[in-house]
Amino acid sequence: MTDFSIGALAQRTGVTPNVLRTWENRFGFPAGRRTASGHRRFTEDDVLLVSEVLEARKRGVPLNLAIDAVLQRVRQEGGESVHATLIREFPDLRPQRLGKSTLVDASHAIEDECLARADRSVVLGTFQEGHKFALSRHRWEELARTASWSAVLADFDGGQTADPKARPARCQLPDDSPMRREWTVVTLSPTFAAVLAAWEVPAPEGRPATYEAVITMRRAAAVAAARVIVGTARSAGATPPPEVDEILTSPASGETTMSDADRVLLRVLERVDSRR
Repeated sequence: MTDFSIGALAQRTGVTPNVLRTWENRFGFPAGRRTASGHRRFTEDDVLLVSEVLEARKRGVPLNLAIDAVLQRVRQEGGESVHATLIREFPDLRPQRLGKSTLVDASHAIEDECLARADRSVVLGTFQEGHKFALSRHRWEELARTASWSAVLADFDGGQTADPKARPARCQLPDDSPMRREWTVVTLSPTFAAVLAAWEVPAPEGRPATYEAVITMRRAAAVAAARVIVGTARSAGATPPPEVDEILTSPASGETTMSDADRVLLRVLERVDSRR
């Protein structure tokens, strides 16, 4: 498939390059793909998606809702996956093979930092199966108590009951969802962002579970992960409050500071050391 520059995309759609860059900074759209040299390249599919947004705008749909609707449709058609989205949109992230206990330590460190900050974060997670959420339910109910909004996604058929109106919202994953094999924690606030996204690597029966994971405190990555989860939660019947859309569509700002990142790292090390 032939690809082209943002200038060519602008000519094909009638939207100036500056406007397209503003959309990308605010909404992560149009994403295109990034070359090894860091340049964005686009295809005919991107032309169609931008045109779809423009048609919605002509009907009076607000820009953020028009783009969100297009992105949700694309995710549903392609099969939503937080881990795959991060690898595709941020190819410089380095996946690591980690065991379950290490991922628990990293997840709890991110959650503890969120609780300690008490800054009304958006807190999201995926748990594969309902009984795995049940093991952490007390932690997530406390996270949800002080969050601006919180949601968890899993297959709740055999364990906890799905309830998209609960706190946190418990949302049923579709049968064919790739997130049924994923483990995700996302937290977003005006001053802090973090995401852990992993998928379970198939292993022989009886062998310990191993996950391929990416962990980052880059705001753009946390926002990309949150958009996938929020879109799926909406499809499952959840209704996020307006402040969720605000934090997902606001300009990239409030990057996690080095001291905040160091604090999360130290929390992980404390937990690993206590297990030893």
